[in-house]
Amino acid sequence: MSPSKVSTIKFDEFYNIIDGEQRGSKNQHHGIDPTTGEESWGVPIGNQQDVDDAVVSAQKAFEKYRYTTLEKRKELLQRYVDAFNSHSEEMVELLCKETGKPKQFAQMEVGGVAAFIGHHLTLDIPEDKLEDDEKVITTRYFPLGVVGAICPWNFPLILSLGKMAPALLTGNTIIIKPSPFTPYTTLKAIEIAQEIYEPGVVQVIGGDDKLGPLLTAHPGIAKISFTGSIATGKKIMAACANTLKRVTLELGGNDASIILPDVDVKKIAPEVVMGAFQNSGQVCVATKRIYIHKDIYDEFLQEMVNFTKTIKTGDSNSGSLLGPVQNKMQYERVKGFFEDTKAKGYKIAVGADTVPSGNGFFITPTIIDNPPNDSRIIQEEPFGPIVPTQPWDDEEEVIRRANNTNTGLGACVWGKNEKHAEAIAKRLEAGSVFVNSFEKPTPQAVFGGHKESGIGGEWGKDGLKAYCNAHVIHLYKQK
Repeated sequence: MSPSKVSTIKFDEFYNIIDGEQRGSKNQHHGIDPTTGEESWGVPIGNQQDVDDAVVSAQKAFEKYRYTTLEKRKELLQRYVDAFNSHSEEMVELLCKETGKPKQFAQMEVGGVAAFIGHHLTLDIPEDKLEDDEKVITTRYFPLGVVGAICPWNFPLILSLGKMAPALLTGNTIIIKPSPFTPYTTLKAIEIAQEIYEPGVVQVIGGDDKLGPLLTAHPGIAKISFTGSIATGKKIMAACANTLKRVTLELGGNDASIILPDVDVKKIAPEVVMGAFQNSGQVCVATKRIYIHKDIYDEFLQEMVNFTKTIKTGDSNSGSLLGPVQNKMQYERVKGFFEDTKAKGYKIAVGADTVPSGNGFFITPTIIDNPPNDSRIIQEEPFGPIVPTQPWDDEEEVIRRANNTNTGLGACVWGKNEKHAEAIAKRLEAGSVFVNSFEKPTPQAVFGGHKESGIGGEWGKDGLKAYCNAHVIHLYKQK
């Protein structure tokens, strides 16, 4: 299909955007509506030529865009927010269709785009100066060039535009690859951007599993920012080594929540449940292991059970709190945790020991009561609505237990004594630790993981540096 200029935004036709133009392909794939299991619209599958063309366009655009002032970049980002918001209703409907998430949460994600970009508009690019009698040392941060953003399916808008904002603010150009499971909102979001930006500054290429390696291997791409699984992150890091690309990897987690004995049980138990089951557990920093002090274990678990029983699961317009698992591959993986739980005879506090078959990918939220430390549900990240609880009575031991994982993305500590809770939080080996809240990443702080949960970080003022090269001038004073 020959390219065509972007004109009126149509929300039932989908194209890649390369050099400011719509581009289709002979080969297409279809997303699946997770509430019905039925195919959605066809979308183009990007190939090597598409990647090559996009990189050439991005490199050309970078030579001009890199020299735009920070004020101008902020102005363009604000104009983008305004253009995006003018399509917010259509974006909500599209997000519901591709993810299955309840409408109120789709509205939160669409509304969150303005908040994420808006915070970046308050930031300045860091600059440091050191002066003594002999010299002035000035450290500035300059853009890298062309950024490749490989994005996930659980929050397709926030986690793609959350890469776009810092990349553009720091003067880079960007090529975004949405997940093949959720291509629709990202393709439209970047199509909207063509109203604001010159060709090549912001592009999007959708495709299949072959597309990501084309981006990581391309010598014209200076950086890859990836959000997704640990296994894929390792492959990306290895591929990027060939050209020494900069990489930011935000990968999986197995987040622990430690519940201290002084909590308000009736108030906190429902919040801990929400930390585990928000977005049907499909959150990289969802609570995935819950450690409750033995003195309140039975009472706290019962309150969790009581709240979980009130959670309704259904399609986007049913008023439900939870939707389906987004795709069949993940649905089958989560089912494996239920099968293992049933086979091993673990105690189910609430929920089901079997996932019933149906047209959509719905799973009843389930809590496993005190499985052993070596159980799969403790050792691995389910990324679905199933979570284990365990009692503890020794603070040093539970800190060791929480840290006994190859991941370190997020964690929580809950307790009335904030000083005590924060002291425990400081000892948890995770990039983001939340005290008296479930995990809520924010653009106001850098977000990244320890251990195998990632490399580097994004968001916040420090996150801007991930899209920059440090450039130091040593000016020696003339006597």
